Amino acid sequence: MKNYLISIVFIFISLIITPVALLSGNITQSKVSPNTTVQGETDTEEITSNSSGDITEDSITVFLSDTKKNLTVSEFEYVCGSVAAEMPLMYHEEALKAQAIACYTNSLRLKNYENKSTLNGADISDNPATHQGYLTREERKEKWGEDYQKYESKLETIVKSVEGEYLTYEGEYCLCAFSAICTGTTESAENVWGEKIPYLVSVKSSGDTLSPQYSSTNTFTKSQFISIMKDLGVSINSKVNLKDIIGKSKTSKAGTVLKIEINKKSLTGEQIRNAFSLRSSAFKITATENEVTFKVSGYGHGVGMSQYGADFMARQGSTYDEILKHYYKGAEIKK
Repeated sequence: MKNYLISIVFIFISLIITPVALLSGNITQSKVSPNTTVQGETDTEEITSNSSGDITEDSITVFLSDTKKNLTVSEFEYVCGSVAAEMPLMYHEEALKAQAIACYTNSLRLKNYENKSTLNGADISDNPATHQGYLTREERKEKWGEDYQKYESKLETIVKSVEGEYLTYEGEYCLCAFSAICTGTTESAENVWGEKIPYLVSVKSSGDTLSPQYSSTNTFTKSQFISIMKDLGVSINSKVNLKDIIGKSKTSKAGTVLKIEINKKSLTGEQIRNAFSLRSSAFKITATENEVTFKVSGYGHGVGMSQYGADFMARQGSTYDEILKHYYKGAEIKK
């Protein structure tokens, strides 16, 4: 259990509230258009991690959101950096292999997306809220400190073992969504983004409920609640009993709040989650006269692979291909 506690800390560092928004032509994980403009001037830097020092056709250009620069690296280096950003290296090797294939698939999907203008010509952003995270070697050294050599060696061995493997569905690259911890059941893409994706459907992921970070609680005073709800366009009288204005909610089988009524206004769980900075849209809300409490399950949007669930499956003996086929129904692994 101690290892899981340490693992979750790394998740918090490497993932933001919505861990990954993997853009396709018409759908994202955070309702952001694939044509979202990245502000600022961009310089292009080219580096490589291969021994020859040459950039080959098998390279990825990453838009570094902090410096507003493009960085071109080999596909191998890119996958190493994205896995390092997205999953704790203390996780089981089979879970890390699954993560490597998911990250590689997402990079190929975006690399083949023709409109590069939104990222100043880059293939993919290192911003997890836009695409998925990426850490350069220097950033990995800073993150792991004295453990750098140990983790870097493990990372490179894992990535090499699945190098070139990717996921497809009916001949197309998969949108390999993933999040930190689900509710014990992953969410369907339809309930999060409003569009059906046949391989992103709800599946059981019972190991997630064992996470020490599975549940979180957020409590707000009346004045805080009224102020935040005002930003959502809901006006609440300060003299009202908060218990009287919390209406019914509609949830998915995974526990995501699809609709909830507050002071007779219908809102989505995602609107509430963003406004109150909750870890997920799977929550139960209770109120007293002067206080509102959200009890939240999971961390992230819950679509696709659960990273904690993948680690749990690996520790129970599942291989990386079994993990991927469990979370991405009907997908095929190709090389």
